[in-house]
Amino acid sequence: MSRFWSGTRNEGGRRYILGELIDTEILLDEPFGPIQIVCDIDKTYIETKFESAMSMIKIAFEQADEKVTVMGAALALLAARWGNFYQPAPSTTWEPRPLHFLSASPPQLRKVIRDRLAKDGLDWTSDTFKNQAYNIKMGRLKLLKHHVAYKTATILAHMSVAPEGTRFILIGDNAELDAYIYAGVQMFLDGTLSLKAYRHYLSGGGVDNEVLATLNPYLEEKFDNVRVGGILIRKAPGYTSIEARPLTDLVIPFDHYFEVVLHFFAWGMIPGEALWPLCRQLHNEYGFQREELVACLKAGIRYFEKEGRPVESLRQTLNQLLRSVPLMDWPERPHLTPGYRLEKLPLKEREILDTAEAWVKAVALSKE
Repeated sequence: MSRFWSGTRNEGGRRYILGELIDTEILLDEPFGPIQIVCDIDKTYIETKFESAMSMIKIAFEQADEKVTVMGAALALLAARWGNFYQPAPSTTWEPRPLHFLSASPPQLRKVIRDRLAKDGLDWTSDTFKNQAYNIKMGRLKLLKHHVAYKTATILAHMSVAPEGTRFILIGDNAELDAYIYAGVQMFLDGTLSLKAYRHYLSGGGVDNEVLATLNPYLEEKFDNVRVGGILIRKAPGYTSIEARPLTDLVIPFDHYFEVVLHFFAWGMIPGEALWPLCRQLHNEYGFQREELVACLKAGIRYFEKEGRPVESLRQTLNQLLRSVPLMDWPERPHLTPGYRLEKLPLKEREILDTAEAWVKAVALSKE
C-alpha cells in the first residue's frame, strides 16, 4: 500500500509517542449532548495557504484580524451549537451542543486562532493543536504535514468519553485526507472494519508501523454505541475532490456553509423557524446571493419530498426569499441532498481496503 511516511525512522532509537502530538485544552465544562461536532480549522473554518515554507512563516506572524474566516462558517456553527439563537428569550432548558475544534497547526498559534474565533462570536468546548515541536525533537520532519494518526487519535479520544449513543458530526476539507480519516472512523465504529482491518486502513493512509503501535490505545478504547452521524467536507478552492466510490459515498461534499445549514436542519440540529433569519443574515452580512439560497432551498425541497419528509419550513423560507425584488436565474443544485447519510457500505473488508488504497494514491497524484 502507498506510504506517505516512508523514510522517517527516528534517530537514537527513541520510542515515538503519538500522544505527545495531541495538545487539547477544555474551555467549557458543559454537559455532553446527544450530538457533538468536531470541526477542522485550516481551510475548513479559516482560509489558509501553507503549501510553501514562506507561506507557513507568514501564517505564524498573522494577527487575528488578518485571518479570514470561510464565509458563513461561524454562523452555521453558531446555529448548530445553540439552535434558534434569534429568539428573544432562549429556553432555559437548552444545552449547547459540544463543539470541538481540531487543528494541525502548532499550539503557538492557539491564541491568535482563539482570538479569531472569539471575534466571530463563537464559543466552543475544546480545541486541539498539533505539537509539531515533538516531531522536530524526534527528528521526524517528514511527519510535520501528515496528520492521519494525529487526527484519528484526537477524534477517538473525544468519542471515548462521550455518553452512550452520542452521534458525532465531523467537518473537514478536501485539501488533505480529512475525508479518508473521517470515513475510516465511521467504518471502524459501525463495525464495517474490524480492528485488524482498520489498522490496515490507517497504514494505507500513511501511518507507519511505529506510529501505528502507539495509536493502539486509542483504537482499543470502549465506545458505547458512539457513531459518526455525518461527514461534511468543504471543497476548498484550488483543490481537487477525489472520488473513490462507494467509500466517498460516506462523505457529503459542500461548496459553502448554507449547504451545511441545510444538512444541520435535516439532522434536527437547527429548528425550522431559524432558517429564514439565517438566510437573511447570510445575505445581508455575509454576501450570499439570494439566487444561490433559493437554488439550495429548491434542491432541499425536492430531496425532502422524494424522501417523504415534511417541507413546510423549507417552503416558508423560500417564499420569504421570493417576496423581495425579482431574482435573476438561479443555478441548479441537483446533487444537494440535505441530511443524506449512507449508513453502511455494502462491501467486504478486502474490497474496502483495495478501494482505500486507490483513494490515497489518487489524492497523492492530485497534489503533484
